[in-house]
Amino acid sequence: MSGEDALDPRNLTFSQAYGYEELPQPLKLGEIPDGARTKLWSVLFHFVEQESDGHFVGESWEEILTFLHVEYHERALDEVDDTLENFIGVYKPIFMRDQFNEVFDLLLAIMRYQACPQEFIRDVAAVFKESRLAYVVDTSSPVTIYPAATEEEGEAVLRATAELSNAGLAGAVSHLRQASENINQGDHAGAVRESIHAVESTVRLIDPNAQDLKPALKWLEKENGLHPALKRGFSSLYGFTSAEPGIRHALLDNPQANVGLDEAVFMLGACASFSSYLARKHRPSAP
Repeated sequence: MSGEDALDPRNLTFSQAYGYEELPQPLKLGEIPDGARTKLWSVLFHFVEQESDGHFVGESWEEILTFLHVEYHERALDEVDDTLENFIGVYKPIFMRDQFNEVFDLLLAIMRYQACPQEFIRDVAAVFKESRLAYVVDTSSPVTIYPAATEEEGEAVLRATAELSNAGLAGAVSHLRQASENINQGDHAGAVRESIHAVESTVRLIDPNAQDLKPALKWLEKENGLHPALKRGFSSLYGFTSAEPGIRHALLDNPQANVGLDEAVFMLGACASFSSYLARKHRPSAP
């Protein structure tokens, strides 16, 4: 449901429509309200419970939960407990009480496992959208949770990564996914660094020997008439990461870069969009 849809009178409660309660507002990064937590837990419980015989989980989810027990929780294989009661006792508290990033870590571990049903991934993505979380789920493989301050930003990142994937730029997509994971883990400088690496990876489509953005901008200016002001803007944006200690040279300069969540999310969106822009501009014309 988009922001406009959420404010449609048909989607409001009586109290919201007549001013007795505040209208629903977009959520901030790092927030998962109780309602969304409950819905996400309900999705997982539904899929596990419908295969259960009432006491033990079903075969496919037994495989997934065994994987989580050994690889995610790092516990011994002989201690696996596949009862429905144990499943609820272990995983419900994570959804209902743990930090947002721990909920996302668990969801990604499940959704990236090879045996995870596509319907589960689809339903989780729907909850993110319906709950107006400041994140979007990219359901392509590997599944990724991208931070986005607004729904429009999230949709833009999804479109950009889809275009890059279709153009065969797997390296750029990988950097953008890593940038999103860095943001979700609180590594904002690392996120900016990975976002810029996505641009550099795309630049090499234009010039395989290019080490930075300059060759791509020169090519755009020559072949596509890139406006000088736009060129300066791209150069300045790129220069931000070169000038800020801890972003371009984290191991050589001060690791505590002066970059926060807002800058990291902005650079993720800006670099995703710019990378897809470069890919589109370099796409060979149809004969």
